[in-house]
Amino acid sequence: MLKFFRNPLYFILVFVSLAACKPHALITKVETNVITLDTIAVVKEDTSALRLIKPFREKMNATMDEVIAYSDQAMVKGTPEGVLNNFVSDLSLLISKKYYKPADSTTIDMCLLNMGGLRGSLPKGNITLGKVYELMPFENSLVVITLSGEKTKEMFDYIAKMGGMPIAGFTMGMKDTLAFDPTVNGKTFDITRSYKVVTSDYLAGGGDKMNFFKNPLKREDLSVKVRDAILEFMKDETKKGNTLKAKLDNRIHNEK
Repeated sequence: MLKFFRNPLYFILVFVSLAACKPHALITKVETNVITLDTIAVVKEDTSALRLIKPFREKMNATMDEVIAYSDQAMVKGTPEGVLNNFVSDLSLLISKKYYKPADSTTIDMCLLNMGGLRGSLPKGNITLGKVYELMPFENSLVVITLSGEKTKEMFDYIAKMGGMPIAGFTMGMKDTLAFDPTVNGKTFDITRSYKVVTSDYLAGGGDKMNFFKNPLKREDLSVKVRDAILEFMKDETKKGNTLKAKLDNRIHNEK
């Protein structure tokens, strides 16, 4: 299942915020033209508790307001292809290759993520830590799945049926809800060979009905969170003096 953002400071605020409330009044019965109040259960702000949590709230806000990078453009997701789709899937493939040390010396071929995993967008201008958490609030990690050619074909057809997904490392057309003429790293797809796909651990377990990931030839966990991959890429680009860029390149398209 999807794992939501867990920040100790966040939970301190939630806990103390609840403690900042005390009984006041609660609507317990509604009759015609009459509302009965129970004065025991409705919460009321406790100003002393609010003063207590103020430094914690300020610290968290300062952390979330930290500027990580600068984007030359607004990035939003879309189908069959979106600028945000391409940005996140491309960097996920890049960072995964950095940490992947396979025994067979065969690198990762491609990346597949899901639309539902991208929960926000990125604005033009400063990108804060808070914006990255809004985009990727889950604790999901990157996983490398080795698929047979037949299972890879199932993956392509699934993407076509869904009308597009965030992908990297391959291109494909979509026609009548089926994949059309897929290519992997510029080469024609070969159903007789296996392929390595990086995805999230949620999807690797069959999330979003991606059943083609179940019972793979091999599964290798990278122990790198998707959100951390995004942050690492952004910080690396900033250190290099680069701004964030992405574009549509027809990697997924509808065939006439």
